Amino acid sequence: MAQAKRNPARTWAIRAFVLALLARLVLTAYMEYDRLRQERDRMGYIASSIGSEAYEILLSQMSKTQVLEAYLMQTGGSYEDFGALSGILLREDFVRNVLFAPNGIVDGVFPLEGNAAVIGLNMYEDGAGNKEAQAAIKKKELYIAGPFELIQGGLGIAGRLPVFLPDGSGSSRFWGIVSVTLDFPEVLSGSSIQRVNEQGFACRIWRINPDDGQPQTILETDTPLPEGRKTVDYKQPLFNSVWTVSLASLRPWYLRVEVWLGVMVSLLVALLAAAGVYTTVRLQQFKAEEAQREIGRLQEQLEYEQGNMLLNQIRSHFFYHTLNSLQALIVLQPDAAYKMAGDFSRYLRFNLDSVTADGGVGSFREELRAVRAYADINQQQLGDRLHMVYDIPEADFQIPLLTIQPVVENAILHGIKPKVGGGTVTLKLEELADCWRVTVDDDGVGFDPEEVQGKSSIGLENVRRRLARFPGCELRLTSIPGIGTKVILIYRKQDKN
Repeated sequence: MAQAKRNPARTWAIRAFVLALLARLVLTAYMEYDRLRQERDRMGYIASSIGSEAYEILLSQMSKTQVLEAYLMQTGGSYEDFGALSGILLREDFVRNVLFAPNGIVDGVFPLEGNAAVIGLNMYEDGAGNKEAQAAIKKKELYIAGPFELIQGGLGIAGRLPVFLPDGSGSSRFWGIVSVTLDFPEVLSGSSIQRVNEQGFACRIWRINPDDGQPQTILETDTPLPEGRKTVDYKQPLFNSVWTVSLASLRPWYLRVEVWLGVMVSLLVALLAAAGVYTTVRLQQFKAEEAQREIGRLQEQLEYEQGNMLLNQIRSHFFYHTLNSLQALIVLQPDAAYKMAGDFSRYLRFNLDSVTADGGVGSFREELRAVRAYADINQQQLGDRLHMVYDIPEADFQIPLLTIQPVVENAILHGIKPKVGGGTVTLKLEELADCWRVTVDDDGVGFDPEEVQGKSSIGLENVRRRLARFPGCELRLTSIPGIGTKVILIYRKQDKN
């Protein structure tokens, strides 16, 4: 602590270094956060594009099951002559076969060559892809199964569509299932997932396998998803199934050159700021000792002038609104305008008289009249939002002028006006053995006396300075944010000899 006092330049330089470093690091972190947000938005777009692309590919192929259904409708459930037409549906290289399974048991497969092993498959039994077939029968909708190991070898994706034929009585009967089997992963060979690595990301398409309830990878980029990396997921519905497309960046944020470059720039800026502050403070130190008294005197005078300037600004603002209100009331409420004009005149006369008052001392009763005039004007403007309570016994004594009125102005202007619904200002006078005590209490917005800076604190400080010129006079302040403010003014009684 002693060394800090002897070398304030070093202390300020350290503070400047820390503040500049923190500011730059916050800026770097914000820029990286914004980049990550944009990157995640981009990954979300890519994931949705890949999911939609997979859906379009499978939708195009699975529509072949509806052709099979239409064929059975025309033939009444017979598929004996379907071989002549099967070539049309089997043009694509990745279409493995089409199946006819009356009553859920595979009886016809085209082409038969290489697929004979699937004949006799009972889709009501346990087996890969059979749960989807059973669900399709129950829901009477197309279901997609796979990828799974095919009985005839290799991997495939199959579309299971239950067929219901009319029975002649106006209803329908379950005929069986038709299915289109696609070679996997050849069916998705044209997917843009293959180009994801080039964009700096890794991608995996996966689903929850209904056979074991575990995640099953459907398709993945050559460079897989890094283990434990946070992903952007897009869920793509596919014929009563859901495929999830997961994307993640190949390079973590802490390995990006831009991040470390930002840290280095932050250190450089902090060092430059510290050097600049250190040099500036050292130069000021050389001059401070010679001009300390003059600076103190000028500072005190500046504070006094700032306080007076602020009070004048507040009053000019009050004058402007009062004159505007008078202009409106003259037309709308002449009686109210007449009263406001009287109050305004009384307020002005008191303030002008206070400037020329001998010794800055005057009558409590006269200042109370100015307070009432000011409050009545504000009450006309605020209406029910301002309530004034006066607990004043009949009394008069000498006080330093402009010590009660600024406190009431402060209570109305900074306590009641900002509060939604307004509030109450209470003015109370008490006679004690050796002094008079005036209390100005409001239930306005309140403030923290140690932290507040601005018009309200300067106005009260001016009153405190004015009272300090008179022995035995003082100002006591308590305020709680959200509760209100209480100001107690103590005036010592004058000797009567």
